[in-house]
Amino acid sequence: MQGMDGYEATRCIREEEKQYGVHTPIIALTAHTQNEEKTKMIEAGMDYYLSKPLRKEQLLDAMSHIHGK
Repeated sequence: MQGMDGYEATRCIREEEKQYGVHTPIIALTAHTQNEEKTKMIEAGMDYYLSKPLRKEQLLDAMSHIHGK
């Protein structure tokens, strides 16, 4: 979403989902791996987070985690 960071976009998506009763999986991709950033991502409503550089195995694990919820 133009003019928004990932946190704000996620919050907007989560609000919109409430109207339709759906849940869109959101996986954050970040260079920041500090616990503070991880907490911020989860609080924003992201389902999972991955650190750069992205590896195929990480993405598959994230998808399995989200699908298993």
